[in-house]
Amino acid sequence: MTKPYLTVPFAFSSESWTFLQQQFDPLVLDYQQNAPQPSALVSIRPEMVTAIKQSTAWQEVLKFSAQYGLSEPYPQLFIYKQLESPRRLILGNPHIDTTGQGGIEIDVPVRFNVLLNGDENTEMVWWTSVNRHSPHIVEYMLTRPDGTRAGRLQAVGNGLKEQWDQLGEPDCRCATLAKKQQYASFVRTDVLHALNWTGAAPRLVFSLRYTDPWSVMSAHQAQ
Repeated sequence: MTKPYLTVPFAFSSESWTFLQQQFDPLVLDYQQNAPQPSALVSIRPEMVTAIKQSTAWQEVLKFSAQYGLSEPYPQLFIYKQLESPRRLILGNPHIDTTGQGGIEIDVPVRFNVLLNGDENTEMVWWTSVNRHSPHIVEYMLTRPDGTRAGRLQAVGNGLKEQWDQLGEPDCRCATLAKKQQYASFVRTDVLHALNWTGAAPRLVFSLRYTDPWSVMSAHQAQ
């Protein structure tokens, strides 16, 4: 089985690291204090996207992406709250990453996830044979942090335990995907996957969303 991830050495320059922290720290604080959900994919405001794309950090991203034959990505954030009580059931929500009309029009095959803050080497799991056409998948409506409604493709089931029990053991697990300013990972997200985060500390991931097929990354895994 081809692994649904590729972990590579990666670090931003000191200038870029400081810039990203300054940009995102207020968002993390606001999310911690005001967001109703414990975690979310957070859309970056257009003016902030512009600032990012004019930064040295983005030039470093583009240069790095080109090494793998990838197109220009789109910047996004995953924010996870520090919970009052760390989660007892450390199971992530099994879902497929999508975008476009209604939130589910187009699959997102590849992300490059760079950890900026929080727990390192959080476990990610995949059910690699489960895609959007599987009977294990259902469309679920959610409210985004900005208050808009959108669809999400996730596993059938009433709650995490039932979802996981119905799916069975994941096909792949990895708990060595990200360490701040040392390494990061390309991850496959157009098949069912989940992140088993604890909630013990705030967590911030700078996630670069690509439209390229995962086969682009598979070619590098073979090298």
